[in-house]
Amino acid sequence: MSRVRLSDHEFTTLTKLLHASAGLVFDDSRRDSLSYSVHERMRAAGCSDVASYLALVSSATGNEERQALLDEVTIPETHFFRNPPQIRALRKYVLPELLKQAGESRRLRIWSAGCSTGEEPYTIAMLLRELIPASADWDLKVIATDVSTRALAAARRGRYAERSFVMTDPLDLQRFFVLDTNAGCYEVRQEIRDLVEFRHHNLVTEQPPASAGELDLVLCRNVTIYFDRETTRSLMQRLHTSLREGGYLFLGHAETLWQITDAFALVSLGDAFVYRRPSATGERRAVLPDRRTEDEPRPTKADRRRQTEDRRRMAALRPRLAVPAPTLAPPVQAVDPLLAVSAAAEAGRYAEAADLAAEVTAADPLRAKAHYLHGLALTNLGQYAEALVVLRKAVYLAPDDGFAHFLLAGALERLGEPVAAVRSYRAAAGTLGARPLDAVAAELGGRSVAELAALCAQQALRLESVSRGGPVSRGDRA
Repeated sequence: MSRVRLSDHEFTTLTKLLHASAGLVFDDSRRDSLSYSVHERMRAAGCSDVASYLALVSSATGNEERQALLDEVTIPETHFFRNPPQIRALRKYVLPELLKQAGESRRLRIWSAGCSTGEEPYTIAMLLRELIPASADWDLKVIATDVSTRALAAARRGRYAERSFVMTDPLDLQRFFVLDTNAGCYEVRQEIRDLVEFRHHNLVTEQPPASAGELDLVLCRNVTIYFDRETTRSLMQRLHTSLREGGYLFLGHAETLWQITDAFALVSLGDAFVYRRPSATGERRAVLPDRRTEDEPRPTKADRRRQTEDRRRMAALRPRLAVPAPTLAPPVQAVDPLLAVSAAAEAGRYAEAADLAAEVTAADPLRAKAHYLHGLALTNLGQYAEALVVLRKAVYLAPDDGFAHFLLAGALERLGEPVAAVRSYRAAAGTLGARPLDAVAAELGGRSVAELAALCAQQALRLESVSRGGPVSRGDRA
């Protein structure tokens, strides 16, 4: 059977079916991806043409094949301890705080929504075991759900090849896994498995697998990127209801609740931004200071020496940001410190721009433009891992900033995350297309917006082809 090509009518029929079944959205840029999936399912189901496959999958008796199609179009790209800033936030702030609050009940409930092949919920279970040993008398549970039965089957097996451990510390690998030398894979230890309960669940058509206000933490990372705005808004309402007051919500780095809902407070924890269900006192948009938990080690002499050096360096930088006092009244308004950052970046003084931008973001962590300029400087210095952290903050805070999406895509590509890079290139092309096309980005080499948008679209297509040796790779969850 040669590879199928979907007509406009066939593509529309299938996209409506997938949207109704699981809230998934496929625009025309994903037509090749969907064609590949249909080709695979037609071959498995024994259908000779698209029309007969559509009849099967649309029929009242086609539930099994609809599920198989969902499994095919939601192939995951995931690994353990993914998104280091969020892992650090969980390890240092969120889980210790939640466990402290649950000191009397000794009960914690966490939901990994869209858990894919299990790396995310098992990671959470490992972080819990770092804090609460198996011998302790605690009622801990990580509820892990996904719409894909294929992914859940792999998750329940709990056996993983080396590609799942690209961000796993060797000590964690030794502590939480058993090496099966015959099969050439690692198996999750039983004490971790005991904390995780896998369930088949549809986020769009089913209610959360917990009572209202029962959950302490929900992770729904890189799931809503496949949904439209209304589907996402409805889902967030359900997640809000399922969380207790003060409970946390983790989304993916490219996801935001901007113009979706204001029911959650945005919280800054270390290098990560997360959401929290406000208390009844009316908290809405809060930034919590970075803080050391009681169990965190005190700074060493070397740490204090570095901090002193950092303060001395920042003190030397401040005169560049300061506005000279006027000689005549009335006083003039202070100059925006980002002007100095932009000037340094445009002049090619990227190390200086990075230092200045870091000072601005330290003072105002919700200033998206400062994170973008910081990422621009770090990218030009070739510090892509560091740039990734700040650019994720930039697109999190300003999801319509096409320039930030473009830089993020480039950093992801260079760091070996082609699927995530495709998504960011698409976001860049879409958001840049909403700008005046004849505008020029001086800080990006003077490219016009139109030129940059076209480049992003081309890069997305190129990476899609490379990632599968043909059609698009179709998932990047957890």
